[in-house]
Amino acid sequence: MVIAVIYPPGAHARRIAVSTPTASAQKITSTEDLADALEQLTPFTADVRFEVAMPMATDDVVYNLRLSSVSEPADTLAYMRYLINWQLPREETVAEGFLAYFDGHHYRYRDNRLQEYHFLWDSVPFLTGRGGVQRNGQFVDLLPRSIASELRAMLTDSTFAVTFIPDTTVNGQHVALVTATQNAGGFTGRNYRLAVDPATGLPLSVSNEYNPGQVSEQGVEVTYSYGNEESPLPPSSESELIAIYPEAFEKFRESNYRIENLRGLDLPPFSLPTLTSERYTRHKGDPFKAPVILAIIDPEVESAAATVAALRKSVAALPCQTDLIMAFMGSDIDRIESVAGTAAMGETMLISAKSLARDCGTSVYPTILVVGRDGKVENVILGFNNSLTDDVIQSIAIMN
Repeated sequence: MVIAVIYPPGAHARRIAVSTPTASAQKITSTEDLADALEQLTPFTADVRFEVAMPMATDDVVYNLRLSSVSEPADTLAYMRYLINWQLPREETVAEGFLAYFDGHHYRYRDNRLQEYHFLWDSVPFLTGRGGVQRNGQFVDLLPRSIASELRAMLTDSTFAVTFIPDTTVNGQHVALVTATQNAGGFTGRNYRLAVDPATGLPLSVSNEYNPGQVSEQGVEVTYSYGNEESPLPPSSESELIAIYPEAFEKFRESNYRIENLRGLDLPPFSLPTLTSERYTRHKGDPFKAPVILAIIDPEVESAAATVAALRKSVAALPCQTDLIMAFMGSDIDRIESVAGTAAMGETMLISAKSLARDCGTSVYPTILVVGRDGKVENVILGFNNSLTDDVIQSIAIMN
């Protein structure tokens, strides 16, 4: 069998055929066996209907999800990488977003806001709470490895009574079933039911009833479906995730994680128009004939003209040849020329630099990249300040 995930509208999916995991070598006869089988479901993909019902609400809330995960046993933060796409239909619109995790990097996008967490920058969010942000994001608990962890937790929690039924019928289908009831202080806090394929452990449905019979009662019904022909694997790098969701990273990124980490790496390739309607193209790994100051500038930012003046002053004061590339956001040539005038000798002025800003991962203007002759980024300077000229001169001096 092959199964598929189809990305929401506007996402650029990398589609790769992936087979459904085969049956477990060991027969599933207990909840512990099922947890083991769930952990072996890799790669995993599914389309999911997630329905929330509340007594006081007139309509149920229904999410359409696409789940994808791959086991990563060496990653002790999550033991997997994953991509979760969700859609929430509303009266006239469809809200959508995604969650992704790989190798100590976690991303969440919703409501035109892209949040990101990076373990090497700040480990605390990954180590606090019930397993950290990477395990507690919305819908992460629907992935097989997360279900396995929850089953193991129930088995060791004295407030849960857990029952395993190896073969029963639900909606005319033979399934293995786990039921669990949580009681504390004389009250039932939760009724849980998980139906899986009895041979493989593949999840078929999950039912959660929270605070039954109380004002705060809430019911969640989850149904998994399989059988499509192709599936994308979850990304294993930020560049792969950006390729899927370029608009989210271009418009709604709140962190400058990537731009700060360009030091010592190759300058991303780019191809942008010049003020004279030509095109400047640089491929990855291309050398420069001299050190380069590459400035990404928004001409609408108040400090734009002062930035241009400071950079030109830096170049004029340097004892060695240094080229200046100014890449401007937007394509209003009149506005750009009012800020920067015409290009001087050794200068290149580019326009429509949104793609360059996105690929570098910056959301601060100006962003100054000091690049060596070998095309590697030596320093990153974010924003304008009164010492910008000296900062650039010092960055070039250290290189030579």
